[in-house]
Amino acid sequence: MATEIQIDHTEFLINDVPTYAGIEDRGRPIEGLLFNSRMVQAIFDDDNPETAHHWRYPDTGVWDPDRNTDEFCTQLPEYRRHGLLGVTVGLQGGGSIYRPEVYDVYRNSAFAADGARQPAYFERLRRVLDAADQAGMVVIVNYFYWRQVAHMQGEAALIRAGREATEWLLETGYRNILVDVYNEFKAGDGLTESGRIHELIDLVQQTTLDGRRLLTSSSIMPGKQVAWDRWADLVDFFLPHGNDSWSAKLRRELREMKDSDAYRAKPRPIMVNEDSMYVTNLEAAIDEYASWGLYIQGFGCGGWDHGRYEWTRHPRETVYEHLSGFQTVPVNWSINTGHKRDFFNRLAELTGSEV
Repeated sequence: MATEIQIDHTEFLINDVPTYAGIEDRGRPIEGLLFNSRMVQAIFDDDNPETAHHWRYPDTGVWDPDRNTDEFCTQLPEYRRHGLLGVTVGLQGGGSIYRPEVYDVYRNSAFAADGARQPAYFERLRRVLDAADQAGMVVIVNYFYWRQVAHMQGEAALIRAGREATEWLLETGYRNILVDVYNEFKAGDGLTESGRIHELIDLVQQTTLDGRRLLTSSSIMPGKQVAWDRWADLVDFFLPHGNDSWSAKLRRELREMKDSDAYRAKPRPIMVNEDSMYVTNLEAAIDEYASWGLYIQGFGCGGWDHGRYEWTRHPRETVYEHLSGFQTVPVNWSINTGHKRDFFNRLAELTGSEV
């Protein structure tokens, strides 16, 4: 295996060397950060035959999960060439079409209802881990997404899924893995809420192979998550999301995180792994020495406007080459639109990448 992610205090390292070693931007340190992008649909499929037709490629009229994963893997070296070091891939994906008649019933999950692993999903994940390893990149593996968790059989299924996924990841031997246990947990007393999310985090951290464990966190929306329970003491790094925050608010939220008792007692990296396509937020995160993650949904998601975005204003593109975003399925994983180019070009400038 070629790529190993590590943490030293507030810095990320790859193969014992701080990321972006020696690089600054206008006096702001870039070294030790881990710029990333939300690519949660990289192993997407749909086990519900009544909704699977929504994901058909416009050039073939057929949905193909292997094509989706293969095209994603092919683009990883290009992302890396622009300075990207991390991608978030979801075992239960994320929202693609938000209309209830689709969103509430499609089945995109690497886990069966009882928590057992679905082999085809994990085989696609293995291809992603391998391609990222060869490109010198890190995969942030998100285990659970609330919409798909609703189709699972309670806490026992979640615990089984968390344990089996962690064991599988360790057994692959890949060391370019970070874990995001649950996407945007909220305040509350459930297993996937602030009062008990530490149990899932601890489950992952306590699952070991030959003395090795996975670096683990769980992502939050700071504006909605106010309960700093035991999870804040356990996480190896902090994973705030900035979806609803313009740059000034994101800067304030990052400062509040660094001012928390948990952070002061044990400083750790802060990595936004879902925000927006707005480069101004990237700049705000750098100002606060936090890593930042692109989130760009794409048109055709339907249903509602997500935070600051107007993704419902236009229908899905009918030409494959024009498909926008990285989350509405099917995905064109290339850097093919203005929003994508704005981010990747700025990232190349920040990281001194030659493109």
